[in-house]
Amino acid sequence: MSTVKSEVFRYLEKTHQTFDVIFADPPYDIPEEDFQKLVLTIFKMNLLNQNGLLIIEHSKQTDLSLMANFVQVKIYGSNCFSFFSAVEE
Repeated sequence: MSTVKSEVFRYLEKTHQTFDVIFADPPYDIPEEDFQKLVLTIFKMNLLNQNGLLIIEHSKQTDLSLMANFVQVKIYGSNCFSFFSAVEE
């Protein structure tokens, strides 16, 4: 098991590694387009292993439920965790 701490978009552009879990905790005030870019890039680059999860932490004011591969959101106080997974075909 390894943990990577890096600026997400720079890292995603160069990695060829795949993961069981990707946890992203971007600043809460980033534009919604950046959340969308994050989700699309991870799935386009096939960075999740089979049955892998992308988990994005964000504020209650941000709704990621309409994004591709969205599974569910869990709310803890003022923090939200949105879960994404590859769609089975």
